[in-house]
Amino acid sequence: MNGKIQGIIVCGVVVACLGGTLAFLNATGGGSESESDSSSQTVNDTSEDTSVLLIDSTADDIESISAVNQYGGFTMVRPSSGKTVWNIEELNGINQSSTLQSGMAEDIAQLEAYKTVEEDASDLEKYGLTEPQGEFTVTFSDDTERTFCIGNESTQSRYLYFCEKGDNDVYMVLNSRLSYFIEPKENFVDTSLIESMDDSDETNYGTLTIRRSDLDYEMIFEMDPYDNENMVSMQVMTEPIFAYLNGTVSYSTTHGMYGLSAESAQVVFPDEEDFEAYGLDEPLAEVTFTGDGYDYTLTIGDPIYQQNDSGEDTTEVASYYCYLTGVDGADCIWVISADSLPWATVLPEDVITSLMTSNNIMDVSDVVVTTDEEEVTYVIDSNGEDTINSVTMNGEEVEVELFQDLYEYLITCPTSEIYSDEPEGENYLTIEINCKDGHSDVMEFYTDSSRRSIVVLNGRPSFRVQTNWTDRFLENMESVQNGDAVVDTY
Repeated sequence: MNGKIQGIIVCGVVVACLGGTLAFLNATGGGSESESDSSSQTVNDTSEDTSVLLIDSTADDIESISAVNQYGGFTMVRPSSGKTVWNIEELNGINQSSTLQSGMAEDIAQLEAYKTVEEDASDLEKYGLTEPQGEFTVTFSDDTERTFCIGNESTQSRYLYFCEKGDNDVYMVLNSRLSYFIEPKENFVDTSLIESMDDSDETNYGTLTIRRSDLDYEMIFEMDPYDNENMVSMQVMTEPIFAYLNGTVSYSTTHGMYGLSAESAQVVFPDEEDFEAYGLDEPLAEVTFTGDGYDYTLTIGDPIYQQNDSGEDTTEVASYYCYLTGVDGADCIWVISADSLPWATVLPEDVITSLMTSNNIMDVSDVVVTTDEEEVTYVIDSNGEDTINSVTMNGEEVEVELFQDLYEYLITCPTSEIYSDEPEGENYLTIEINCKDGHSDVMEFYTDSSRRSIVVLNGRPSFRVQTNWTDRFLENMESVQNGDAVVDTY
């Protein structure tokens, strides 16, 4: 038998064996081939495009979009001649978010469903479409209209059930495409309230005043009248005391109105009842910021507390209800983050520096210290730039470095506690710093208790300090006179 015939016979045997094996598998319920086909079909199904284009148009073809939902609804009309932005009629007079409006128009012009859930459904109720959570009507430039219904959340959480009114075909549509129509019209309000600061605003800084229900004084911030180059901040506190500011920590207080924005608009066109409901009739705080060309008043009302995982309020404030005047198109009660409202909690001690005065020693001509027993005058001879030639104490020369240490101790007098009540009795210590340009700072110390002294700065009660500080200052004066080191602890 030749090799060719032998090969044919072998192939025939193999085919026969395979045929028997397949017959056996079919007889026993096996079926690897049909399972493979089924698996292949499943893979093909998941990659298949199931989307349905429900509206195929452009935003230019839409005249209006109106919605009805549990919050009332709204009607958005296309830009009128010469204008480029859409307008929600119920928000006329309020600044609106053109980004959200144009986004909604674009989304609706090419409205696409992820897939068809059921054609000609016999029961729309199970999809929440007999009493939908929202409806919207699109009116096109040819005067045709189409109305759609928004039902429940689908089995896939990112989608909502959806149908065209009068048609029983049910679809799944992305929640993000439909959220416009089931939320309040207030979501379309522009939440940017005051423009950010530009270079000219720093030189045009006016007066910022904070009034709080929990404080019996005002806090007022203004430009430094002395234009002090030694300070980081160009602003100072002028009420309840005069004090220099720590530029790093005070900036949000002095400049926080610039760029102010809200998280959301709670109520548009509020009335007296609304102000009362949100704590704005008797506010926590009122902040006014006035200057050349601007006059803002921000009223801070009731707090909104953060919630825990159980939905219960915690003690941490997340935001506040607020109202702002001085800005056109902002007649709303706003929800503003607590992080953007330092004025609700700030205290003077939070923002002032540890310096009672800020006179550079190179600018000082003399320092006069008066006690019940004596008057001491330090005269400083310097070149006004970086060198002190000599220092005399009542005409007697003292070491320059020792006096510099004494002066550093003096100007770092602790200011951690402000005090504004008039002291009683006579002062026991007066320190007068006189500058070459004629400016002077006078600190008068009065006994408040056995451990505390009141400081009257330039005629105004300003601080309360430890009496140990003044005791150490007088001791340090003796040390300088004797050529001994100055001690900076007390």
